[in-house]
Amino acid sequence: MSGSSPQTATRRFGAFSYAPYRRFWVASLLRVFGLQFRFIGVGWLVVSEEGLDLSPIWLGIVGLAAALPTIAFSVPAGIVADRYEHRGILAWTQGATSAMSLLLALGILEGLVNVWLLIAWAVMVGCLTAVSMPTQSAILPRLIEPASMPSAVALISTIWNTMRILGPAAAGVLIAWIGIGQAFFVTAAGYAASALLIATLRLDPLERGKAETSGGMLDGVRYILRDRLFFATIGLSFFTSIFGMAYHTLLPVFAEDVLVVGSTGFGLLEAAVGVGALLGTLSMIKVGGRPSSGIVMLGAAAVFGLFIAGFAASRDFERSAALLFCAGFCSSMYLNIGMTTLQVLVPDRLRGRVMGVWSMTWFLTAVGGLPASALAEWIGAPWTVALGALSVTGFASLVFLLSAELRRLPVIESGRREGAAASTS
Repeated sequence: MSGSSPQTATRRFGAFSYAPYRRFWVASLLRVFGLQFRFIGVGWLVVSEEGLDLSPIWLGIVGLAAALPTIAFSVPAGIVADRYEHRGILAWTQGATSAMSLLLALGILEGLVNVWLLIAWAVMVGCLTAVSMPTQSAILPRLIEPASMPSAVALISTIWNTMRILGPAAAGVLIAWIGIGQAFFVTAAGYAASALLIATLRLDPLERGKAETSGGMLDGVRYILRDRLFFATIGLSFFTSIFGMAYHTLLPVFAEDVLVVGSTGFGLLEAAVGVGALLGTLSMIKVGGRPSSGIVMLGAAAVFGLFIAGFAASRDFERSAALLFCAGFCSSMYLNIGMTTLQVLVPDRLRGRVMGVWSMTWFLTAVGGLPASALAEWIGAPWTVALGALSVTGFASLVFLLSAELRRLPVIESGRREGAAASTS
């Protein structure tokens, strides 16, 4: 593999020991930086007086317009990642997203954008995201050796968690300074720079045999359903997105009506989750790959639900922030271990399709937020959040009892489970 380093350097610096990974990491940083301006810019464009000045319900509609195509096409996109060159897919999708952001920026400055054009734009960007997400995961094993996979996953997650803390504030300040339309130029520049770095990434040629390019779109789904380890791992992500993340959807309600801390308190609660997630990600570098990582994964998932349920019951701001910090730490731990497990153990010929299913679960929060909001109208936000969180705890406990495979994950250095490749031949 291109850019590999001596074993001593690998142990010391993890995934950063590999030049291709370092370039990919910088490209990811630029992309996520640009993404923050898209998130904040779209929201401000919808509701602000200098934008479209629409009611808050349109925030949910535009968000769903971007999420639904991503959910719908993530699995089909997995077969694209399995059959075509990863570098080309990522460079093309990120370049196209850059062009779409540039067009939106020009449309805003010219006063041509209305809500229907914005929804159409969100749908197209969601489709591009769907195509790129499985490939973002599938390319990682080509950048590093298996022993460095825990740090590779953790370092990518560090970008997201750091930007979750710093990105919205930076984007908000710059949007106030330079304007909404100009903010999308920043998005376009971030994606363009990322596409350029990906296009110049040096990778060994990817040689695929007939077995690796055959099979249907749903082969990855069938493999997950047959394999209890993969089913349990992706099931945790599914339960977290649909039920466990109800707290994130309803957090403004807690800030405004339950804790009565206003927008400032809301921002601090969000920051508490982000700081906890960042520290949880950093701890993954030490925990990931050990024989006990499966137990840590299930334990962290179970405790995450308890912390969120405690948050739902709390009426004290400091206690609530502390519980969200702990929940962010735990969720980052078990989701990163799950990602590492899939990356190391999934058969190469199904990697894109399996990771497509995994990627799809990340976007289910937008789907789960709608019934959570409706349920909160009936039984209240605290009960809604508590029930959703405890469902994650229940699922993790059930998996612990039924999945010996997940309790006894192999050491990362040993590579794939014995017989894994054979089971898919």
